[in-house]
Amino acid sequence: MKLMVEKMASDWQSAKNLELPKEELRILLQEAQGFSKKISTLAEISLKIDDTVSRKEILEILQSEIGKLIEGEFCSLNLLNAKRTHFAVNALTQMGTTLNFNHQVFNADEGMAGWTIQNQTSVFVDIATCPSFNEVIEGGLREKGIKSLLLTPLRTSSEVVGALCFGSTHSDAYHTPDKWIIQLIGFHIASALRRVAMFDNAQKRLAQIELVNTIAGKLTSTLDLEQLFISAAELIQKNFNYFDVTIFSVDREAQEVVLVAHSGNYVDFLPHGYRQKLGEGIVGWVAQYGEEITANDVSANPRYLAIAYHHTNSELAIPIKVDNEVVGVLNVEDSKLYAFDETDVIVLDTLSDQLGTAIHNATLYNELKDTNKKLLELDKLKSDFVGIVSHDFRTPLSSVMLAAKSLLKKEQIASDRHFREYLNIIVDQAAKLSQLAEDTLTITKVESGQLSYYFKLVNVETLVKEAISMVKFSNKHQLNYNIELDASFVKGDQSKLRQALQNLVSNAVKYSPKGGKVDIAVVNYSDEEILFSVCDEGIGIPPEQRDKLFQKFSRVDSAEVNNIKGSGLGLWICREIIKAHGGRIWVESESGLGSKFKFTLKKGS
Repeated sequence: MKLMVEKMASDWQSAKNLELPKEELRILLQEAQGFSKKISTLAEISLKIDDTVSRKEILEILQSEIGKLIEGEFCSLNLLNAKRTHFAVNALTQMGTTLNFNHQVFNADEGMAGWTIQNQTSVFVDIATCPSFNEVIEGGLREKGIKSLLLTPLRTSSEVVGALCFGSTHSDAYHTPDKWIIQLIGFHIASALRRVAMFDNAQKRLAQIELVNTIAGKLTSTLDLEQLFISAAELIQKNFNYFDVTIFSVDREAQEVVLVAHSGNYVDFLPHGYRQKLGEGIVGWVAQYGEEITANDVSANPRYLAIAYHHTNSELAIPIKVDNEVVGVLNVEDSKLYAFDETDVIVLDTLSDQLGTAIHNATLYNELKDTNKKLLELDKLKSDFVGIVSHDFRTPLSSVMLAAKSLLKKEQIASDRHFREYLNIIVDQAAKLSQLAEDTLTITKVESGQLSYYFKLVNVETLVKEAISMVKFSNKHQLNYNIELDASFVKGDQSKLRQALQNLVSNAVKYSPKGGKVDIAVVNYSDEEILFSVCDEGIGIPPEQRDKLFQKFSRVDSAEVNNIKGSGLGLWICREIIKAHGGRIWVESESGLGSKFKFTLKKGS
């Protein structure tokens, strides 16, 4: 700028020395004053451009202010893409917005804008004799009456990023001072564009990192495949501001890809469920061969399927794989040429890997859910079968026991020791089988939720006596029971509680084969609960085996237990009954020192 001002001062001094006519001196002075005013305007515009943080803001300032700097009906900012292969036209004046080449993309050497970029020089020319004429750009301007052009490269200290172009309907509209002004504003615009591009790039990378984390969180929080795809497509499209994002799944049986999620500009005419053959188009090719395609200029890619109403110029398609098998394709499209760089590919590739992992997890979950459903159905069939068999099993057993007991009452049979012993064995074993059938039937009812409870006020002493009466004691055992006065009543199902207490007393006798005392105690435990305990002097339970006692078919594993018959169902049934009454059951025991089984029940009121 200093050189330009010095040149104007030099011209003024030369005019004085030559003693030009006053009219010429006046004109020269007016030109100097006009130039000085434009320099002031340039400074104001430059300050506004310095405050911008985006390309959009730069364009808005130029649209409102550029007419104050250079006269003309047309002005455009022609910006190169990242690969410097094409430039896009951005009109800054009203005339430009009406031209059909506004926002269009051209080769980097087309028209006067391309010529200025390639030659990196400022120029003012007549449109009829310009060195590079493009029928679309210059032809369109000429039709609007433009006769003069003024252009400058948008050049930073290291590179050219585009060209600034002015047009006037007057011949010979531009001169050297205009070229100086446009060079200065061009440099300022180029520097600002470079600055905001670096800022945008940093913001984009930050957004990409945040998006990867966000999508990772989304993918791990849902096992619904449809919702997973929709969320991923929307997040990618909105965060990266891509023109269109679609996710396809692969239907191997039909040899097609199926659109399962969509976000962007093509939603209205590319519906959910849209199908495309494997190998067809960029998406079909990626699905078939499992390799990504980055087409930064789709017109140069023979696989691209051109659709008249699409505005796609760049397309990136990445396979989604599970165990090296392609199960889908992430497809991203943009209206800009060379829209995707290496970082875009890396980030979207990472997202595709995450989608693959999420699909795998969701598939396993669905398979597990289906398997579990089948297992539940099989378990129900098993429970129904066991329930029916157990129920039907008790009827003949009851008949066997009744017949054997009847025979024992006959004098001629009771007097025969052998007959009596055999019949007692029949009655005893039939009773055991009947109890096993009863326990099995109880299990099936508990598991299927069919075991009904009828709660009422239960007399504890009556409950204890009933349980004791159902247990066969040997002459080696001594039974005692004690019930505190404050623990006389509980609320519960009397028959179910009798069954649970009976099982505990029976175990106390069974697992103390050498005899000893069996003590039943019922005491006040708290303001709301009563504590039952059944203690024996039997073989005891090792600490490492206590946790599994209340599991189905679980028994203490020791040499002393091997000769004691049992199904391992009694304690599990006790636990389920006590739990249904809102209580809890546990054991306190040591090997060789007997066991104490305790449980709590709610007090009766």
